[in-house]
Amino acid sequence: MTEENQYLKAWFAPQALNELLTYRNLIANYHYQEILRVILSRSARSARLTTHFDLDFPKQPQTESYYCYKHSRTCAPTANAFQFLKRYSLDSIKRIEEFAVLRTAALVEIHHGDSRQGDFAEVDGVITSPPYVGLIDYHEQHAYAYHLLGLEDHRDKEIGAAANGSSQKARRLYQEDIASVFKRLLGKLKPGARMIVVASDRANLYGEIAQMVGVEEEATVLRHVNRRTGRRASEFYESVFIWRKPDKQT
Repeated sequence: MTEENQYLKAWFAPQALNELLTYRNLIANYHYQEILRVILSRSARSARLTTHFDLDFPKQPQTESYYCYKHSRTCAPTANAFQFLKRYSLDSIKRIEEFAVLRTAALVEIHHGDSRQGDFAEVDGVITSPPYVGLIDYHEQHAYAYHLLGLEDHRDKEIGAAANGSSQKARRLYQEDIASVFKRLLGKLKPGARMIVVASDRANLYGEIAQMVGVEEEATVLRHVNRRTGRRASEFYESVFIWRKPDKQT
């Protein structure tokens, strides 16, 4: 048994896994394969053997009935995936139709790589949401997609990886890595252009990052995050930093 099969068999009920693998095997027969992979990934996230209130960071498979804090009743683990494949297929079609009405001839490119080394194109502005520092293992959070789709695991290149913790040393490395990305971006912006950064800055790291990058701090807006899934008691806010590239670089 391969490591992939061990993971998939542990986290999905037999019927659910069979439906997901059947769908995956059919993707090669169709033209819009990337869309079908997105549907498969969304479906797999919902079809895992986990509690309904902890889809974000499940620690181990849930194989027995449990009291559900999301639905305020006893729930059973998901046994199949077809319902999610159908739901997200219809949802994706609706989204694509809505986007088709608004779509323009603008060129959109998606690159998968290390942003500290990437060659950015010249742009009029930037909106970005960097990773947290020492909080989320993004690869592990979406392990189901890596196993189903055969994606390459580059967790060693994550900025602010949870495995590195949140010590002073880890925070300093995070600042240096984020600043190196923003400096590369700044070089592609016109003078006066803005960079909008959405980040959770509980450790107050972004003031110094702004200085390291060499931007003007115009404003900071607090954004309330509406948690639609998961069980968390405290409210959560993110900071929206509005930065400006100086008219003249010093």
